[in-house]
Amino acid sequence: MELKSFETDFIFFQDKKEYLRKDFLNKFVAIKEGEIVASGNSIEEVNKILEHKNIDPAKTVIEFVPEEEGIMVL
Repeated sequence: MELKSFETDFIFFQDKKEYLRKDFLNKFVAIKEGEIVASGNSIEEVNKILEHKNIDPAKTVIEFVPEEEGIMVL
């Protein structure tokens, strides 16, 4: 069940990335059950917020919200 929830939250991040850029540009966001539960300038900052809320960071999607998607040419 946790793996499915993790996958759902990752898909949420991918689908909402444009929206997230408006409020969380160049920040890390933590997503749990389809909600932003924490944000910060570093993973460490986000982890502290999650721990304060009794949310296990290891079971939470934490992603960086970049300015735009880059295209890598190999």
